[in-house]
Amino acid sequence: MSIRKDFKIERTARYYLSSEPSSLHTKLCFVLHGYGQMPQYFIKKFEQLKRPEILFVAPEGLHRFYLKGNAGRVGSSWMTKEDRLNDIDDYNRMLDQVAKEILANHNFDKIAILGFSQGVATACRWANYTDMPFQTLINWAGAFPPDLNFEQALDNLKPRELFMLCGDNDEFISEERLNEHLSFLAEKGIQPELQRFKGAHDIYQEPLEALMNQVFPIHPSP
Repeated sequence: MSIRKDFKIERTARYYLSSEPSSLHTKLCFVLHGYGQMPQYFIKKFEQLKRPEILFVAPEGLHRFYLKGNAGRVGSSWMTKEDRLNDIDDYNRMLDQVAKEILANHNFDKIAILGFSQGVATACRWANYTDMPFQTLINWAGAFPPDLNFEQALDNLKPRELFMLCGDNDEFISEERLNEHLSFLAEKGIQPELQRFKGAHDIYQEPLEALMNQVFPIHPSP
């Protein structure tokens, strides 16, 4: 009979920045990619906003794989169903380490966490785990994981902004599934601000710009 043994190792992870951190950055936004995406390309959606005061940080999920066959393009994911609890613990600790590295030398007026698709569940779990003083959680085209500690999440999210965005033609999220999820969250006492946009399972510039202007308002120069 086989016997399982778990052990901790030190490994190399990576994250991408929209620019080199400086005193010009007064806002911070962590952006967590979806399944099969790569952070160096995912972060470009946010760089296009031309908001130099916002530092965008895109960590990479710890699992990489070939998108097709055994060669060609590579994608990343946050976890699979195999050994999921250890994977969740690993990425929570990794994300906290990224945050501590960024915050060690810089102060920010406001911090947000944005998850897209598979990155939504990751963002929710991290938001429920971290001691980082963030103010906003944004779930884009994804759902709260059903196994989340919602009693703890409710306490954590009460003082914070919570947004949920979904396209009107999302191939993975039907109207029925969306309404069921919103009802499920309401039963748990969690009521995000829902924003709909025209489009599929993707991040589009127009709704992203509107959201960023809401989360990080642009104040006119005196």
